Amino acid sequence: MTVRKAIEGLMQKGLLERQVNGRLTIRKDLADKTLTIAFLVPSTASGNVERWRLGIETVANDIDARVRTIFYVHWDDPMLIETLENFDVVFLFPSGEEMPPRIVKRLKEAGKSLVFLERDLTEQNITSICLFPPFFTQRLLDKLGELGHQSVDCFNIQTVDPVIASRIEQWQLWRAAHRFGGVLYGEPVKPYTPYEAQLTWAYANMEKIIATQKIHATAIFCTTALGAIGAMRAMRDRGMVVGKDFSICTINDEGLARYLSPSLTCIEMPDPTPYIRMCIERIQTPQAAWSGSQLIQPTQPQIFIGESTSPAAKPAALRNTMSGVGL
Repeated sequence: MTVRKAIEGLMQKGLLERQVNGRLTIRKDLADKTLTIAFLVPSTASGNVERWRLGIETVANDIDARVRTIFYVHWDDPMLIETLENFDVVFLFPSGEEMPPRIVKRLKEAGKSLVFLERDLTEQNITSICLFPPFFTQRLLDKLGELGHQSVDCFNIQTVDPVIASRIEQWQLWRAAHRFGGVLYGEPVKPYTPYEAQLTWAYANMEKIIATQKIHATAIFCTTALGAIGAMRAMRDRGMVVGKDFSICTINDEGLARYLSPSLTCIEMPDPTPYIRMCIERIQTPQAAWSGSQLIQPTQPQIFIGESTSPAAKPAALRNTMSGVGL
């Protein structure tokens, strides 16, 4: 009752106003003019998400803006719409769950204040930042080709969203172009699976694959860093030497590749800060002054060659390795 009376008093003074949907907000002409930024992310943490968060906070500090990280648990979470309505800029990191058409429509209505991360939604007139364009996958696989690998498998345990689907497609195109062998294996996790559970799942999947002797390639392309880390540990526990018996590489090391043992060949995540800054500058600029594509992405991958890759093992040596595994 006390709260209700206080709200009525603020409305009578003209400090609060009620929106069409019934929500109470501070009158826009009285609100603080400080730029407000939201980082909208799924409720599962990861090194990738953390690097985006730090980049957004760095830019926000430089321009004296306020930033808040907001978690959502599914596409119909009310926090999505509420965030779009109450922040000047929203950086949205998508989940692996398929996006319903009604949500796509609502995101389009947000206008230029919305920036989509890691997925290209420019066809929907939504500004997007993609730090790992699909063609980067082929640049990484070219490194395996240079090492003499003519059979490269693909290992995926991540939910197959548009990003993962494009990486798998690029692997398939690369094999077809070079007439190389390779198979796809791995069981994808469900959307919103916790970070640690994904790592455990990757390990268990690779153990199962090894136990059934399904690996016939000399190299494995993993669609995510978690898949690669789980696979390398499973191989080590089975007496295999990654970087000698098999080569493994991945896209987006989440800042871990150089510090693993063996170090992991990968495309490293570039610093997202300049891309974030560019988006905010565009949002603060009148529409007529915008120039260039709504898709913001690097032109060259940052490839790190780690200890997890080496020249292709000879077929005889590879067969000996597999026969020596305790099954």
